[in-house]
Amino acid sequence: MSSELDSGSQLGVLYYCPCSGCMRTTDAPVKASKQKREFAELAEEECRAPLDISTQKQLAVLRTWPIEKLYYCDDCSEVRCPHCVIEEPAGYHCPNCTFDVPTASVRSEKNSCARNCFHCPVCTHVLVVVVVESTQGDGGQSCSVLSCAVCMWDSREIGWEFETSTGISAQIERMRAGGSAVKEYASLLDYWRTVQRTASATAVGSHGLTSSASFKHRLTSAGLHGNTTSVDSLPPYKAACYVDSGAELTEDFKALEDANIIPFNGDPRTKEPQRVRLHMKLSRRCRMCHHILIKPESKAHNSRFKIQLLAANFLPTITFPNSLPASKARGSLLEHINTTPLRVGSTAPVVLRFTNPLYTEMDVSVDVGELDAAQTDVLAPRFTLPPFAELWEYDEDEDDSSLASPSASSSGRGSVKRGIIHQHGNQIAIQLDVTPRAQTQKLTIPLCITCTHLDDMAEMDTSDTSTPRRIVNTFWAYVSLGTVN
Repeated sequence: MSSELDSGSQLGVLYYCPCSGCMRTTDAPVKASKQKREFAELAEEECRAPLDISTQKQLAVLRTWPIEKLYYCDDCSEVRCPHCVIEEPAGYHCPNCTFDVPTASVRSEKNSCARNCFHCPVCTHVLVVVVVESTQGDGGQSCSVLSCAVCMWDSREIGWEFETSTGISAQIERMRAGGSAVKEYASLLDYWRTVQRTASATAVGSHGLTSSASFKHRLTSAGLHGNTTSVDSLPPYKAACYVDSGAELTEDFKALEDANIIPFNGDPRTKEPQRVRLHMKLSRRCRMCHHILIKPESKAHNSRFKIQLLAANFLPTITFPNSLPASKARGSLLEHINTTPLRVGSTAPVVLRFTNPLYTEMDVSVDVGELDAAQTDVLAPRFTLPPFAELWEYDEDEDDSSLASPSASSSGRGSVKRGIIHQHGNQIAIQLDVTPRAQTQKLTIPLCITCTHLDDMAEMDTSDTSTPRRIVNTFWAYVSLGTVN
């Protein structure tokens, strides 16, 4: 599998995404305007043009991705990276009870589970509802409490005892309804609604402004002392539950300035438990045509996908093989590939394996971009990848074709197909001769790869008797070879 090129990796293959729609299919249907088509043609020319090595180092982090993280839009036939897609919520669910929450009730429930799912304020473990003897009223009565099986905390420490074991969230909301914070918030809402109604009535009579966007002008003209330009003329607000004491506010500000850590003040066992936050499944769309690329099942317990268009299912996967299956005549199952250290002025063979994920043949063309740090020769610049078939995974009697060893292929005497080291099933391993010209900590080879294949969906449509459409994709791949001594 290809991996990201970081400081710890020596070998890896990343795919380049310019995030401008440069990977165009020549016969793809055009749905954009003339300006968008011209922009796509310029982007395609930019994609096919050789890239400078100084640009590669800058784009290695921002615009190169492993093929496992790329998507493919089959509507516009373009590769898409995580920056080229639009994410949309496909469903909400509670991670604790796996209850599917309707989208309409997510906001009203404050993005939290409305059932009996709470986090412990001490150890953040999920609380459970247990029936215990009540500490309030006469003895012998039972009640329900929230209890933690890890730290043995229960809601009786903060005075929470519930009448029933169901609808805990609703019972907590009723208990909080009589609190001072809720009353103060309701008082603030009433105050500002009165101010808005007064400002709206005055502004309509003087300026004729009725939209909510003009609320600022309505405030400045409400009350209304001539040409007032501030909100100082608003009537004073009277707190419903709190007394504005300047001395207490000053002490509170000093305590905040002196505190180094503010997450918890006091004993955590006296804190209220918080409801479990909802999780959501995301669907992804193409940013250009809004075609769905990823669409998961909406049910929480189902991990399947309705639609899953990954680049690994449409583009060839490029990897570094550690070993290749040997032919039966050699009497061994695997033949290890000897890696030659990269040295300045010395030619080292590099083996790359291409894997075809499609059920149709794929013609592959490999070209090397301009590079000052090394000279690279592709011994097999043109080859055809056989189609993928499940039978090859189970057919043990099929003879593997090891066409030539790297040494024989480099001299041209190993096989008629020069540069092809191994071919088996839908995989072909080719050889590159790399000659470094200067020392570097990480040598990266840019490869421009063009893939051509027939549309396999047209073959499934028996009603269409026209010629199958040929799909041509061009993309850049960056091959990291490690340090040059």
